[in-house]
Amino acid sequence: MLKKLKIVGFSALIFASASAVAKDRGLPTIDIQKGCRAAEVELTALFGNQSDAYKSCINDEQAARDQLVKDWDTFSAFIKSRCVQPGEYLPSYVEWQTCLEMTRDVMKLRASDAETVGQSTGRKSGKGRTGPKTSKTRECPVVEVGVDGNVNSVDAC
Repeated sequence: MLKKLKIVGFSALIFASASAVAKDRGLPTIDIQKGCRAAEVELTALFGNQSDAYKSCINDEQAARDQLVKDWDTFSAFIKSRCVQPGEYLPSYVEWQTCLEMTRDVMKLRASDAETVGQSTGRKSGKGRTGPKTSKTRECPVVEVGVDGNVNSVDAC
């Protein structure tokens, strides 16, 4: 029963995210000054005076935003819905850029690996993936992403 509930909840989340991204109006705008001020406060509390923390944070966020604007159309709606969460506490262009690029690259690697396995075995397994269908078959790397879009763990196999 719990498994069914998780599946229904996950499906609802995917459909809600996909519908939000379907109305893609470009990269959402976030308040980078607010996030950088919060980071500066925390860094100062942990390590003492961090005079360049705010300026460095602003520079990093602006550079990430500029790159995302250039690359925005190259990311699929699915990837955007997983990574870009403007309603989260202190969203960050740097985090979004990292998530978008990593997710895109992992998907490309998996597609490439599936093609290679399919060519060497000549067989197809379920759901359009190629390769032998065994319980030991595992796609690597395995990236576990939380509901909030943050990467929880990476298993390089």
